[in-house]
Amino acid sequence: MYPSRRFGYSDDPWFRIGTFPVSTTAFVVGLGIISMIVTAAEGRYGPIYRNLVLLSEDLTFRGMPLGSVLEGEVWRLITWPIPNEISFWTIILFAIFYMLGSQLEALLGRWRFAFFLVALTVIPAVLVTAIEAITGMSGGIAGLRMVEVGVLVAFAAQYSQARFWPGIPGWVIAVVIVGLDVLQALSDRDEYALIVLACTVAVALLGIRAFGYATNLTWIPKLSLASSSGQSSVSTRPSRSRRRSRRGDHLRAVPTRDESVTPEMDALLDQVASQGLESLTRKQRKQLEAHARRLRRRR
Repeated sequence: MYPSRRFGYSDDPWFRIGTFPVSTTAFVVGLGIISMIVTAAEGRYGPIYRNLVLLSEDLTFRGMPLGSVLEGEVWRLITWPIPNEISFWTIILFAIFYMLGSQLEALLGRWRFAFFLVALTVIPAVLVTAIEAITGMSGGIAGLRMVEVGVLVAFAAQYSQARFWPGIPGWVIAVVIVGLDVLQALSDRDEYALIVLACTVAVALLGIRAFGYATNLTWIPKLSLASSSGQSSVSTRPSRSRRRSRRGDHLRAVPTRDESVTPEMDALLDQVASQGLESLTRKQRKQLEAHARRLRRRR
């Protein structure tokens, strides 16, 4: 079921600037906008840009080596999404990331969503750097594009029937965009980008499943994470006002737990407690009703 909250809304921000709530999504987009301003000030491939991107050690700029993770500049593993090109399409990218990212952040909570973005950034970078060290492959990557693809894939996995303009399901949009990126990398003979893309899609799907969502996609392995069966160290608690308002609205509808509750049902009960019954898909509602009937018969 598609989320009902408006795009960009956050009731659990990290902090506020005036009345504007600065969530993880808003912070990342703001960082990207600042990077465009810096690029305009220092020129394309200026010193700041060159020291943030993820590059192979054999690449140079005007005859000078750019530096790489294999040369000890390990910060590049996490900074590469920050520098973004100045273009109209970059603004569109930021807008899409802001809309979809805010929905996922509302679903996961600010801590788990921040952890998810870090995983989308670091894991593909570590993998492609390891392959570079073994095979000597060269290439580079920068900008928020790959992270945005990961967010889109995770969003489509959870809300596969969400409709994009003009009525296209979310999973179709995700497949088309990932497919186009694959074709682009193949046409450019860019093995570096292809590996990062494949790893990004894998991390997005495994991550959203590990957190206990996208339950309809049973073909995706579900990793064992503490956060997948309830609130974890990387999750965030609802604000006090949200807990008070939801206590009367939703918790009465949650069946009592017992020792026979499966991890999947435990995650489903947590979802109802934190987000309400309206967040459930039709299949999840049937699972919850069947669980309630079993409890009633047992009593």
